[in-house]
Amino acid sequence: MKKVDEKQTNRLIATALNILLQLVIICLILLYFNELFVYYYFISFGLAIIFSIGVINKKTNSGYKIAWIIILLAVPIFGVALYIMLGGGILKTRMGKKMLKITEDIKDNLSGGDDVTFDDEYAKMQSEYIRKYSYSPPVRNTRCRYFTGGEAYFEALLEDLKSAQKTIYMEYFIIKESYMWSKIADILADKASKGVDVRVIYDGVGSMDRLGKAEIKRLRKAGIKIKAFNIFVPIISAIQNNRDHRKICTIDSKVAYCGGINLADEYINRGSRFGHFKDSGIALYGEATYNFEVFFLTLWKYVSGEEVSIKKQEYEQFDEGIYQPYTDSPIDAEYIGKNIYMNIISKAKKYVYISTPYFVVDDEMLSTITNAAKCGVDVRIILPHIPDKKTVNQVTKSYYSRLVEAGVKVYEYKRGFNHSKIVVADDTVATVGSVNFDYRSFYLSFECGVWMYKSEGVKGALSDFNTMLVDCIRIDKEACRTNIFVKIFRAILAAVAPMF
Repeated sequence: MKKVDEKQTNRLIATALNILLQLVIICLILLYFNELFVYYYFISFGLAIIFSIGVINKKTNSGYKIAWIIILLAVPIFGVALYIMLGGGILKTRMGKKMLKITEDIKDNLSGGDDVTFDDEYAKMQSEYIRKYSYSPPVRNTRCRYFTGGEAYFEALLEDLKSAQKTIYMEYFIIKESYMWSKIADILADKASKGVDVRVIYDGVGSMDRLGKAEIKRLRKAGIKIKAFNIFVPIISAIQNNRDHRKICTIDSKVAYCGGINLADEYINRGSRFGHFKDSGIALYGEATYNFEVFFLTLWKYVSGEEVSIKKQEYEQFDEGIYQPYTDSPIDAEYIGKNIYMNIISKAKKYVYISTPYFVVDDEMLSTITNAAKCGVDVRIILPHIPDKKTVNQVTKSYYSRLVEAGVKVYEYKRGFNHSKIVVADDTVATVGSVNFDYRSFYLSFECGVWMYKSEGVKGALSDFNTMLVDCIRIDKEACRTNIFVKIFRAILAAVAPMF
């Protein structure tokens, strides 16, 4: 595996020092005016009350509100300064206003699906929600290939890339200089030299310490168009919270890949630090590909400033079930990824199975899950036994007692780290994509996935989940018990989790 070069390391150090310097300056300013501390305190406390009232009336989730109110009222001087820098949200920025055009572009280009009918009223309602708020219609004329790990995903992706004739569009949160990326990049360079339109979007934070300037320069020289989404600037700002967490690859308007798999070696189990790295993904062949191409090109227009041409093709007519790609963004107050999950869970009649690497949720989601179990639905959740982020894992464990007491069957994947994002219910409905069960995915990041009804994709998700269970340990009431200090620590983390 190629190591991060010295320039990248220096950039990371410089970034950390820059942010630290900003915090030090804020503290020094406060200390310098310490003689007026009492006056500043009461002014700040007054502002904290005003900001808290504003937070209460915001159209956002309650957990986020509570976290900010705690910070504002507990430490008003620091809290007010922090809120001014971080609490404004993306919509009030020039970036946010510009990105609203993405939604309009999607609305203008995604149409159809009127000929798709459902034999289940609840499924029809779930599909209608996605069409209304993600603007993406349900389609047939699509077949899928489900991947239970990064290795098979990588192998299939290479073959499809080699067959590209017209376009290759790739969008990933993490692109890392590695064995996996080198194999892909060689194909992209070869295809670009032969006239294929190759475009790549990477996230400015997810790939910051993984994709170097020299590699980006090499790719551009090879004819590959590559752009960063929201380049990280070492200034404390709310904008830095909004990341492109999507994983999309479309080829020739014929195939689209999505799921949880990024382009780095750990995703194909080369040098994973957490044991076996478990993930899932899906390739769609046919009409559903068009939706993902629209998702990519509308974001490409934002990051590049280029006008894009989107033309729907004719696709082979066949029926392997219903597929409905969707995208979610923080530029509005419609939490599509979260609501799709809650719709599936709340409408489940027999069972609902969930796999996620992170479980940091608000009371609304927690109540939806526990209420389903209390009503007799077989609710199972698979989480990592070996976490990649120990602090986040402590927050996850803070929910265990409430889940288990409600009858939810909680499991931990013991072979390694579970990065798979699956929800499947009643042998009929499932979704696979990039959306985690956490505040960042639900409220802050750009996400995507595919909702499926009575399709091969549903069967693949169910089989994948059941296979994972073999390598899991179940969490019982005894395993939930811990000492009072750990409980307090987890409670504090859970209270401020929405801010991070």
